[in-house]
Amino acid sequence: MRSVVRLTASATSALPRWLLLAICITYASFGLFGRDPWKNEDAAGFGVMWTMANGDARDWLLPNLVGKAPTQDGPLMYWLGASAIRLLSPWVDASNASRVVTGLLFCLACAFVWYSAYLLGRRDEAQPFKYAFGGEPEPRDYGRTLADGALLILLACFGLAERGHETTPQLAQFAGTAMLIYGLVRSLDKPIHGALVWGLAIGVVGLSSSPVLVFALLLCTLAMTIIVKQVRALPLLIYGLPVAVVLIAAWVLPTLHFYPDDGDWWLHQWWRNSFSFFSGAPGSVLGYALKNLPLFTWPAWPLAIWAFVSWGGMRRSPHVAVPLSIIGPLLVLVILRRTKPIACSCCCCRRCRCWRLSRCRRSSAARSTPSTGSRC
Repeated sequence: MRSVVRLTASATSALPRWLLLAICITYASFGLFGRDPWKNEDAAGFGVMWTMANGDARDWLLPNLVGKAPTQDGPLMYWLGASAIRLLSPWVDASNASRVVTGLLFCLACAFVWYSAYLLGRRDEAQPFKYAFGGEPEPRDYGRTLADGALLILLACFGLAERGHETTPQLAQFAGTAMLIYGLVRSLDKPIHGALVWGLAIGVVGLSSSPVLVFALLLCTLAMTIIVKQVRALPLLIYGLPVAVVLIAAWVLPTLHFYPDDGDWWLHQWWRNSFSFFSGAPGSVLGYALKNLPLFTWPAWPLAIWAFVSWGGMRRSPHVAVPLSIIGPLLVLVILRRTKPIACSCCCCRRCRCWRLSRCRRSSAARSTPSTGSRC
């Protein structure tokens, strides 16, 4: 099918790498250090990290805050924060040391976002219209332009301003989901490499969230293998799934071995709360989501809708189907989640990051229209 984008090479100017890096570091660091926790979740997350850093192996395997177990999420974010507190304790106070991990995870997620959009933008089906006498951008230049736009629009989303600076497991989930999308995109041209990254991402999400989110992302992957014919499911099963199982088992098995009674109770609560957390009445949560999601995901959602409409004949192509296959099950979780503020806050971050993959190229084309005189 003929491309819907008409763009010349002169319109695909990419930002310098150092500038993008500086923008991400500035965004991640401002408001991160030298402050009190913004809300109870932020304070509770730091409290669990501090307990781990000053505790024993039991506190590391069974996260707790003064004996109370936060069983809604896995321990990964707490492990990272506690490790940072221990490593930086001679030079940095505990609260600021724990937030170093927050900044690093945020920048890592931004890197996965950029490379995912870059790889999708280089694919043949995403290339702009080829003129009879040349003048269209090279795939590499076009991909960089789209990736720059994707990252900048992600940083502009209101939903990241608060959640992107907190010591909560949601940021690790955000980074893990970004890694998962990169793994799926990478598997299109390098199946084994992409499958390993995908498996690592599933393990990261499993260790930082709940079984329900892991099942949702597995459902996303299954949907993508059905929708996108270029995706090979076999490498994901052979190489990726064992990596995810090993990572999650590296926490579950030692916990059950060393602390069988408390470990069994903790894991049972983790499993049970995971499903009960997504068993709320859809009506009230849906109303809250409809009221707040447009603000949290601005300016990504108008561009996502524009991209979906514009690429009407190519919705099974990777650059459109990948974000669609990820966002579908996550939207269902938003409706079913019982705790309203968390549902909008943590899910919108992932959604913003998924939507931008398809809509950023339309935004780039739109920006270039006045200079090229063409119509997208």
